Amino acid sequence: MRIAIVGAKGSGKTQLACDLSRCLHLRNDLACIIADMAPLMAAIYADLLHGDQTLYESALAHHKTYDLTLVAGLDIPWRGDGQHDAASLSREAVDAQLRATLARGQIAYTVVYGLGPARVEAALNAISPLRHDRVQPDSSARSNWQWSCEKCSDPQCEHRMFTGLLKTGKT
Repeated sequence: MRIAIVGAKGSGKTQLACDLSRCLHLRNDLACIIADMAPLMAAIYADLLHGDQTLYESALAHHKTYDLTLVAGLDIPWRGDGQHDAASLSREAVDAQLRATLARGQIAYTVVYGLGPARVEAALNAISPLRHDRVQPDSSARSNWQWSCEKCSDPQCEHRMFTGLLKTGKT
């Protein structure tokens, strides 16, 4: 399985990739390849920093070779790294461009939030449905109960949460 972890600078992509690799290795799930700097991010930064949109076509074509795209949420505080060009962009602008580009390329993604083990667990939950050896749920055991969460990785739920915050002025 090929997994791309993408997100704005300082959103925890590399740490998530390391933690996820370690966790999958401990589970003997070595059939995963994790990329924490997909060419798609280079295309987005080239566009936002230099107005160069020539990389999108090949970056999107490459990105479609991944089985899963995880977008690192912006819940980790920014710590500058001395690279002024990328730091001059707001993480929100990069995140918005990333999501718009994924949508334009018709690439599904899951946003991963949380700190430390919670973020790894969210990523593992996103990976779980794609694993071939996973245990299939027993459909006869399902109930009519429906779960509602304001911090899940469902893009529709995330949209409702942020729309509600905008309406109340809490952003």
